[in-house]
Amino acid sequence: MESVFLKLGMRLVHGIRDAYEKSATFRGINHLKTALTNILANSMILRWLSDNSGLESDFRKSFVSSLTFESKKSTLNHFLLSSILLRFFLDRRVLSVLVFIQIFSYIFLPTPLNVLLSVGLVAMMFLRRWIYEEVNRPKNLVVVGLYLLMLFFIVSYLFSPIQGDGLTILIIYIATLLFAATLLGTFGDRRFLEQMMHLFAGIVLLVGLHGIYQRIVGVPVDPAWLDESAGGSGIRIYSVFGNPNVFGEFLVLLLPIVFAGFNTFKNKWIKLIYAGIFAIGALNVLLTLSRGSMLSLGFAIVLIIIFKDRKYLPLLVLGAFMSPYIVPESIIDRIMTVFRGGDTSTSYRMSIYTASIDMLKDGFVEGVGLGNFKVLYKAYAYSAAKSFHAHNTPLMLFIEMGIMGIVAWGYYAFIWMREVFSAQKCKNAYSYYAFAAFAGVVGCSIQGMVDHIFHNYDILFFYIIVMTFGVIAAKNAKDVANEQED
Repeated sequence: MESVFLKLGMRLVHGIRDAYEKSATFRGINHLKTALTNILANSMILRWLSDNSGLESDFRKSFVSSLTFESKKSTLNHFLLSSILLRFFLDRRVLSVLVFIQIFSYIFLPTPLNVLLSVGLVAMMFLRRWIYEEVNRPKNLVVVGLYLLMLFFIVSYLFSPIQGDGLTILIIYIATLLFAATLLGTFGDRRFLEQMMHLFAGIVLLVGLHGIYQRIVGVPVDPAWLDESAGGSGIRIYSVFGNPNVFGEFLVLLLPIVFAGFNTFKNKWIKLIYAGIFAIGALNVLLTLSRGSMLSLGFAIVLIIIFKDRKYLPLLVLGAFMSPYIVPESIIDRIMTVFRGGDTSTSYRMSIYTASIDMLKDGFVEGVGLGNFKVLYKAYAYSAAKSFHAHNTPLMLFIEMGIMGIVAWGYYAFIWMREVFSAQKCKNAYSYYAFAAFAGVVGCSIQGMVDHIFHNYDILFFYIIVMTFGVIAAKNAKDVANEQED
């Protein structure tokens, strides 16, 4: 039997509810809710979460976009075009060859010369776009993200309380980002994309053969690269990079693209060559004895298999079961130290992380400035562990650039991922290439959680170039899909 008080209470609640629904307050809140829903439905932020196309359209109509310099045929243009030598170097085919030479030679040349060559090629690409009136091509938001990132690198340096090596680092970062931005604005055709793939494969083959040569003849090994818990013995190859971990990071970036080439090219001889290059590269990753590189490459390839090439799933499962019997015990022990802990490199990093977090707390908003970590580290260090960086790339960027800098980097990474993902609905080889670039960047970024991968400027350059490759591949994937629909 229901309580009389319960019945009265329920009637009272229903009466209050009915009165509220008839009130002006209720109608006002409903109107506000509808208005907010409409605003969000048409907002730039929501479109960021679905596709870059709407945001790019808004950007082209914005005041910022209107500030772009519009060139017109002028006396200066005619004067410049009268130079046969200038026309030769600004020819798209010649300029693309120069770009490929720069990418190929980057790991072999000293950084100052690489910066000089990058800036020179940036000037030539800008000049070509200006003379041939290519400055008004549709803007890619990834390019906007690159420019925004450059701006925060500049701000980080200008407002730095200490002027250490910041200017040198700033010039290297700006040259790399500017090279990628102008590359995106100048090239983007399918032939250029496939040539980039062949270039990547050729570089992997060259450094891979050099790495195998080092393993055969022997190579000097820094004792700091060997864990005391593993006996402190062994040979770790590093090819032209001077450090096995850096070599591993480089291979993790490029091998997923080589894997994609093997699975998409139709010519059987090209497929065979790419298969051999991938095998050589993967063997080199094992010979670096870099646990992070082994796990990162494995993760990148698993990503590709799950999302793009599931025919390899049975082979993947079989390999997982057979690996204890196939992979040498020394390599298995090396990998397992990641999970067991207690090795010297892990304890070394933990000491650095503790000091780095303390440094971050003191420079959370504005950062400590580019290049100033190694200047300030001694004041924060808890032990004798020496370090020039935080052994964690996001943490290092946060420490040196502050909250706005890490947000700018996050924006660039997010816009880039959206560009790659927007092409995954397209069922063609270019979509595969874009995802392979994503897998390589993700794999290298995983390794960046235990190392500052941008401390080596070769890795910084190829990290950004692989991201650029992914954008070009995504654009071509959507273009091919549109052509097939028409």
